[in-house]
Amino acid sequence: MPQALNIGSILPILPLLVGSVWAMLVLVAEMFSSSRRFAGVAWLSVIGLVGVAALALQPGPAGIYVDALANDTYTSFFTVLTCAIGIGSMLLSIDYLPAAGVRKGEYYPLMFFAVLGVIVMAAATDLIVMFVGLETMSMAVYVLAGILRNDVRSNEASLKYFLLGAFASALLLYGIATLFAMTGSTNLAQVAAAISRHGVAPTDHLVMVLGAGLVLIGLGFKIAAVPFHLWAPDVYEGAPSSVTAFMATAVKAGGFAALMRTAVVALGPLHADLQMVLWAASAVTMTVGNLVALRQLSLKRMLAYSSIAHTGYLLMGVVACTPQASAAVLFYLAGYAAMNLVAFGVLIAMARGPRDGDQIADYAGLAQTRPLLAAAMTISMLSLTGMPPLVGFVGKLYLFQTALQAGYVGLVVIACFNSVLSAAYYLGVVRTMYFEPPSAAAEVAPATGVYAAFVVGVSTILTVVLGIVPAAVIGAATRAFKGVLLG
Repeated sequence: MPQALNIGSILPILPLLVGSVWAMLVLVAEMFSSSRRFAGVAWLSVIGLVGVAALALQPGPAGIYVDALANDTYTSFFTVLTCAIGIGSMLLSIDYLPAAGVRKGEYYPLMFFAVLGVIVMAAATDLIVMFVGLETMSMAVYVLAGILRNDVRSNEASLKYFLLGAFASALLLYGIATLFAMTGSTNLAQVAAAISRHGVAPTDHLVMVLGAGLVLIGLGFKIAAVPFHLWAPDVYEGAPSSVTAFMATAVKAGGFAALMRTAVVALGPLHADLQMVLWAASAVTMTVGNLVALRQLSLKRMLAYSSIAHTGYLLMGVVACTPQASAAVLFYLAGYAAMNLVAFGVLIAMARGPRDGDQIADYAGLAQTRPLLAAAMTISMLSLTGMPPLVGFVGKLYLFQTALQAGYVGLVVIACFNSVLSAAYYLGVVRTMYFEPPSAAAEVAPATGVYAAFVVGVSTILTVVLGIVPAAVIGAATRAFKGVLLG
C-alpha cells in the first residue's frame, strides 16, 4: 500500500530535504551576489553541510520513505562522512580557486549537489532512485572537472569523464531493466526475494546473473575498478586539484555505498555466481593500480593509480560479503578519506597556479623549505602504504582479517604482496622530500593558506588518531552495516 505523505512520513528524509533547499539557497545567493565573493558562498555551503550532518546524527524515526530511501544507521554514516569530505574539499577550495584562476560562481553549489547525490546513493533502497542519486552526483562532478574552461587538460578531463560515465550509466540502466524484467521490481528487497524463490528456470537465472553483472559494471566505473578505470588518471590529472580531492574521496565513497547495499541486499542471493568474478576484479584492480603507479612522475596520476589499487583492496569486502567485511569497508573508506585529504591538501598548499605541485619532482627538498608540509605528506604516504600505527594499517588489517575469516586466503596473499609493492612509490615521494635538494617549486611555494593548513592539520591528526584508537569508528561502521541487514 502506498505510504501516506504527511509531516511524519517525510521526517526520515529531512536531511536530504534541508540539504536540497540549502543548495538552492547557495545557488541563488551566488547569482545575486554583485561582489561574487567566493569565500562567502563557500562558508554558506559549509554551514549547510554542517546542518545536514547534524540532522543525520539526530535520533529520529528510522524507516523507509515510499519504499525508496532508507533512514538507517548506514545512511547516517555515509551522510556524515560525505558532508565531512565536502566541508574539507570546500575549505581547500577557498585557498586553491583564486590561485588557479577559477572565478565560476557555480563551483560551490555544484559540489553541494554532488554531496547530496552521494547521500541519495547511500540511502537508496530502489535501483531507480540509486541511479538518480548517481546521476545527480555525476553531472555535478562532470562540470566541476572542466571548470578550468581555458585549460585544455581540464576540458579533456570533463569530456572524457562525461563520455565514459554516460557509457557506464547506460550499462547500469540495462542491468536495472534486465533485473526488473526478471523480478518485476526495482526495490532491492523485492529483487532479492524474487531471485531467491524456488523453481527459477536455469535460463532465467542466467539472465538474472547477466543483469546483476551489468549493474556491477556500472558501479565499477564509479569506483574505478579494472578494466573500467581508464578515465581515472586523465581526469584526476586534468581536473582542478580541489575537485580531484573530492573525487578521490566522496565519489569513491558514494560508489561503494551504493555497491555495498546493492550487493548485500538485492544481489546477495547471486553471490555464489558472482564471487569469482569479483575475486578476479579485486586481485587485478589492486595489482594493475600498484604496478602502473610505479612508473608515474605526476603526483596526481600516481594518486589516481593508488586510488585504483585501493579500490581493489576495498573490493575484498564485497567478495567476502560478510557483515564484518562490509563494516571493514566502511571503516577503510573513512580512513582513506582522511589520508587523501592530507595528500591533496599538501598538493594544494604548493600551488601558485592550477598546475603547480603536480609533479613528484616539485616536492624535492620540501623537508628543508616546508618541514610541516613534508611531515604531513610523509604521514599520508606511510598510512597509504599501510604502516603502523596509522589508520591505513588498521584499515588493511581489519579488511584482510575479515577476508581471511571468509576463507579467501589467496586474495589476502595477493593483497599483502601489493601492499609491499606500493611502498616503492609511496616511499619514493618521502625520499624525494627528504633526500633531494630543494626544487624551484619547493623554494618558491607560497605560504600555506589558513584553510588548507586547517584541513591538512585535522586530516593528519585523524590519520594518526584513528590508527591508535580506531574502536569508535569501527563500532560506528559495524552499527551502520547492521542497519542495512535489518532494513
